Amino acid sequence: MLAPEIEIDRYRHRTTKVVAIVVGLLLAALAGRLLHINTALSPKLTAMMKSQQQSRSVLKARRGTVFDVRGRVLAGSRELPSVFVDPARIEDVTETAATAAAILHLDPGEVEDRIRHSAAPRFCWLKRRVPLAEADALQRTTVPGIGLIDESVRHYPQETSAGQVLGFVGEDGQGLEGIELAHDAHLRGTDGHVWTVRNVRRQSIRASEDQDRRAADPIDGGHVVLTLDSVIQGFVEQQLADRVQEFQAESAVGVAMDPRTGDVLAMASYPPFAPAEYDRYTPAMRRNRVLTDMVEPGSTFKPFVASGALTQGVVSRTEKIFCHNGLYVIGRRRLHDASPHGDMTFAQIVAKSSNIGMAILGDRMGNEAMHDIVRRFGFGEPTGIDFPGESPGSVLPLSMWTSYSTSSVPMGQEIAVTPLQLIAAFCAILNDGVLLRPRVVRALLSPEGKVLQEFAGPDPVRRVLPTETARYFSQEVLVAVVNDGSGRRAALPAYQVVGKTGTAQLPYEDRRGYEPDAYVASFVGAAPAEDPRVAVLVMIRKPNRSMGYYGGVVSAPVVREILAQTLAYLQVPPRTESAAPGT
Repeated sequence: MLAPEIEIDRYRHRTTKVVAIVVGLLLAALAGRLLHINTALSPKLTAMMKSQQQSRSVLKARRGTVFDVRGRVLAGSRELPSVFVDPARIEDVTETAATAAAILHLDPGEVEDRIRHSAAPRFCWLKRRVPLAEADALQRTTVPGIGLIDESVRHYPQETSAGQVLGFVGEDGQGLEGIELAHDAHLRGTDGHVWTVRNVRRQSIRASEDQDRRAADPIDGGHVVLTLDSVIQGFVEQQLADRVQEFQAESAVGVAMDPRTGDVLAMASYPPFAPAEYDRYTPAMRRNRVLTDMVEPGSTFKPFVASGALTQGVVSRTEKIFCHNGLYVIGRRRLHDASPHGDMTFAQIVAKSSNIGMAILGDRMGNEAMHDIVRRFGFGEPTGIDFPGESPGSVLPLSMWTSYSTSSVPMGQEIAVTPLQLIAAFCAILNDGVLLRPRVVRALLSPEGKVLQEFAGPDPVRRVLPTETARYFSQEVLVAVVNDGSGRRAALPAYQVVGKTGTAQLPYEDRRGYEPDAYVASFVGAAPAEDPRVAVLVMIRKPNRSMGYYGGVVSAPVVREILAQTLAYLQVPPRTESAAPGT
């Protein structure tokens, strides 16, 4: 039997060997783990380290400017501070929320709730694009976790002017309606970024030197030049506002166009809309009604059918047509004129706006020929203007026209048009019978102001009338409307005005028939007759019937004032006797 000392030595020896083996295995495993970390896991861990020590900051591109045709700023951008918090750095959420809320004029409970339930652990917006006074007050506080970031805010220096045309920009700088939406890709530009190294408090201490994380400079957005002239826009908007208030009307639209080019000089809807405060307005108030809203044109439509009848030879300039002394019976239908007339010439039928005379012309033309001229003038399809949301209007297929259509369409019934379609078609008569595509964008510029794309000169769609017919209409028939007919209130002493009145009932929106005492009073006119420089359309919706509702009473004086102001502004020489139409 071995001595106890020998047994103890053997036990210790075996224990030492086991411990050594275990330690060796552990060291081998650790070495293997380190090797795995330094090889297979190295890219992932390096990325994690960089994500904790480095952060990517977006350098916002500056949104481009929208100018009017003479270079006046309609929409621009400026920098305002936005307030955020880093919830991880806040020591006392309740105290921080109370401090921030008092300065930013917010509810403390809502601010505290927003911080405590932030979707991101290190970032939470408190208030975006704050006044400079509030930002300065926040910077003077010593509360940790609150920070400021400069953000670009859209600025509209002319406030509500051309609001429905310009549209607006959302919180994150994206165009949502109007020109801001139509040319968002050009205006927005491309954001840049920079990587910075941050300390344990997430404060930026220097730019990153990581070659894989290079900075990228932002590319500012380009600029857009419109055909609108803000001075003429102001004329139209002021006249619409005054007339709506005077006649206690519901709303109004107005358009001014250069008949020679199709350039839209003004496009207005009343009530106005302020793009900088878009969230305060309903979608209906933000809508550009000149392009979207369809109405029966009433008697403003008569020149298009009448010129088609003359072109097709179913009537001559000198023929006299019996207008049945104000009452004309077609089958079971009874047509009336506002004033009874006997024999009238072709020009008098248009000038006096005779429903009976137009019904007789429609019957002579027939539905097929009439449908053709209506479509040739562009009704029933979008004009193709460079603007989103345009309505095509409504012209029923020929197969759906009836015997009632034969007399209704010449009076501007059974169809619906947009104001833009109506003035574009009217300008086709003024432009020697050639229909032009309307235009609201004149040029696209680079961020440095270099012209990238220019849209100048007329863009013909098709010939609608022979030149001789168009000139006869613009220089004689439409002149007679103003001098001797229903448009006398549009006359100007210094310029010969041409035009056409219209008064249309408003149909119910949800059922057949017309609203009682609900009308659209319209006038479309231009001057000077010998060489029209400006065409203007005004439509006033639901004027107070007791105060007046005819287009010649309500809208013709508005067009007269807009023409007078615009022609003087454009320095168009007044007429002389030798320049009078028909001489």
